[in-house]
Amino acid sequence: MIGESLVEKGIITRKQMDEALQDQKGPGGEFLGLILARRKYAPEHLIAKALSEELGLAFMDLSRYSIEAAAIKLVPESVCRKYTLIPVYQAGRNLTVAMADPTDEAVKDEIKGLTKLNVRPVFSPVSEIRNQIEKEYAGPAKPAYMAQSPGQSAAPRKEVEELIEVASLAPVIQVVDTLVTKAVELGASDIHLEPDQGHFYCRYRIDGILREIPELPKKYEAAIISRIKIMSNMDIAEKRLPQDGRIQTTVAGKSVDLRVSTFPTLSGENVVLRILDRSRAFLELEGLGFAPDNLKKIEKAIKRPFGMILVTGPTGSGKTTTLYAALNKVNSLDKNIMTLEDPVEYEIPRVRQSQVNTKAGLTFAAGLRSMVRQDPDVIMIGEIRDKETADIAIHAALTGHLVFSTLHTNDSASAATRLIDIGVEPFLVGTSVIAIVAQRLVRTLCPNCRKPYTPGKEELDLLGLGAIEDKAVFYKETGCRRCFETGYAGRTGIFEILALDDKMKELISRKVSSTQIHEAAVDAGMKTLRDDGTLKVKAGATTVAEVLRVTKEA
Repeated sequence: MIGESLVEKGIITRKQMDEALQDQKGPGGEFLGLILARRKYAPEHLIAKALSEELGLAFMDLSRYSIEAAAIKLVPESVCRKYTLIPVYQAGRNLTVAMADPTDEAVKDEIKGLTKLNVRPVFSPVSEIRNQIEKEYAGPAKPAYMAQSPGQSAAPRKEVEELIEVASLAPVIQVVDTLVTKAVELGASDIHLEPDQGHFYCRYRIDGILREIPELPKKYEAAIISRIKIMSNMDIAEKRLPQDGRIQTTVAGKSVDLRVSTFPTLSGENVVLRILDRSRAFLELEGLGFAPDNLKKIEKAIKRPFGMILVTGPTGSGKTTTLYAALNKVNSLDKNIMTLEDPVEYEIPRVRQSQVNTKAGLTFAAGLRSMVRQDPDVIMIGEIRDKETADIAIHAALTGHLVFSTLHTNDSASAATRLIDIGVEPFLVGTSVIAIVAQRLVRTLCPNCRKPYTPGKEELDLLGLGAIEDKAVFYKETGCRRCFETGYAGRTGIFEILALDDKMKELISRKVSSTQIHEAAVDAGMKTLRDDGTLKVKAGATTVAEVLRVTKEA
């Protein structure tokens, strides 16, 4: 029954629900959410958010979104006031409309008839919708993306209005939609739009490598960038300062989240869109590329009731994916799992996920301090950046919590010394950390066109194999249509796992160098990143060049 979750979550009482349902039986059969909001049984945003989750519809906080001027023109003011709704933005043939009652099919059909567009309804609190109606239809007030802050250099109002108008033209909308659709189809992780003198370049990052696609028309540069800024709720007038935004859309039936970043350059605004495909199935640990012995180590570590597990590596090495896979492994009804991320990339069922908001004061340290009072069993912190966060995380690990986090270091041994360098006591590192995973991503050979060959002595020496492998068979890339002539298709991980036994803890407590820790771990049987990469070369999964490329600094 609609609204049942409101009672279960303690937002309203059973008596209040019964009263609202009784009211609903009266003339007109008003939507339950409107009745609850009018009776003021609970804050409007809580009611709207809970009902959106129950009905499987998106929730939109209008205070954080800009209303697109072109969208406002599509729906008469009288209709918006009559049904308590407001159009937010148009994307292709879809019009996103914030509604107090998104379940009213008759109203949605009326909007579709007026606009000739598909209506994408989202939940919003009644008061927010009404405030936006007053703001947008009153006349003098400017849309949020046209606002100018004191001291900022912004484009003149007329220029902004022209940009908005041009950005709403069908060819511009089609170009942006095609860029995103093609990127998703190719499995790209990022889209780079790069203005230059007389040119407007675009590149996709596929399997970790940037690939150039046909150049975009220079005359559409301003319109395309403006379109993206409008969709991601940025200030369209501001061109001198970096901005960040977010777009939620659907591509070929997939729910896709785009994290947008702009950066001013001498030739114009550089734009990068990070693609997060929310419909992608979560990877299991078994599918990330762990060798059998390494898989046993990581599974043993995450089965521990408390302690800290760190994942290290440079940006883009797959650390977050590994953390999500580990959380997926321990996720169960008898555990309270909470995360603090920057940003939340994928939503995990039954895991309480939060996003860092520095402007509002929600830093990693502040959020973690409050999180430990929520009685969690498992905590995931997106990254340990400072002593305060590290101290709280270690304290949590020592007091009965299993803690996952990341560090930016080149290898597993350096993670321990990095914590000491930022001010954590060595004995606390040794007693709290149970395992450190260092990782990289290597491109995997296209199975359709890879070719076998016998490696020479130089290649064997680079991998530390020597004459004992003089008859080994390796594979190399050639290129075909299936892999876009690159020779590679997809990526896999290579790992080294430092499990902290008593000897390792004693070395860390003595504050020895990372080199000494690394050497002791290798003597104890740890496979290095290069060793794990070599196993994948011998198995025909990747090439010598790929392993050397990602491990040259490890």
